[in-house]
Amino acid sequence: MIKWIDTHVHISGVSSDGTVRENLAGDLAAVLDGANADLRFVVSTDAGAEYQRMMERPEGVMDAARFVHRVVQQLPNRAYAACMMNPHFLDASLETADICFGKLGFVMLGEMLQYKMYYRMDSDPVERLVRKAVEFDVPVQVHVSTENLAQGPFTSGIEELHDLLGLVERAPEATYILAHLVGGDRANPPVVDGYLDIIDQRLGGWPANFWAEIKDINSPGVVTALQRIPHDKMMMGTDWVTRPGPPFLPYGMIYSNQSVEENPFTPNIPTMIDLLVAAGASEETVRAIGLENAARLLKLDV
Repeated sequence: MIKWIDTHVHISGVSSDGTVRENLAGDLAAVLDGANADLRFVVSTDAGAEYQRMMERPEGVMDAARFVHRVVQQLPNRAYAACMMNPHFLDASLETADICFGKLGFVMLGEMLQYKMYYRMDSDPVERLVRKAVEFDVPVQVHVSTENLAQGPFTSGIEELHDLLGLVERAPEATYILAHLVGGDRANPPVVDGYLDIIDQRLGGWPANFWAEIKDINSPGVVTALQRIPHDKMMMGTDWVTRPGPPFLPYGMIYSNQSVEENPFTPNIPTMIDLLVAAGASEETVRAIGLENAARLLKLDV
């Protein structure tokens, strides 16, 4: 059976109408079972009740992490935990990091949601958090707008990227995952071309400590990514979320679509592999992007 890891999934234990999801792990297992592959998720908090508590009070940061941990424990070897932080509550976030990475086996710091939480990556508090990730040898997953949108206090994804690169200059020893960097419908050129041009200009090429997530497997940007990003530095990170449902939409859905009928391709892993191959990926590259790179980076025994 095909093995596949998605490094970018968000979950919430409460639906948008306030209904508590009593069987969240079971409902997630149904999605994993329906993917026509041995699918694994790396999960962090979604923009729901847990996220809201994280924004309102310091103890909410640990509460959200414990929620993720409880769900992951019910899905052994099928889900892995990522730790979202709020730099506005720096002490609570640092304490949470010590527990998550030192005791609970979390594999990633992130997603860093600077545009939602209104902070700068290029700042003292975030540098403190990133150095904590370095201490525990885990990567840092950072949001960059897939479609170069104005978001929160940022005028564009380009501004988000420059802000991130300022942090990289502060903490070059960290490992960075550029979340959902590759995707969107735009072509001639795809949005990712502009991001890669900026990285080339400021860093002289794709750095060894950068990893890129593919969000939309059908995007024209996948062709560019395969041409310009080292194939051992790319992973699947589709931003799959527990909205709507349960039952949840199948894996392979494009983030903004709310029904299978809206999706531009059949949402399953065999179809996603076909799209990667059509974009120029070899069989070896498909295995690297779908499994091996993420497993190596996150030290997962798969």
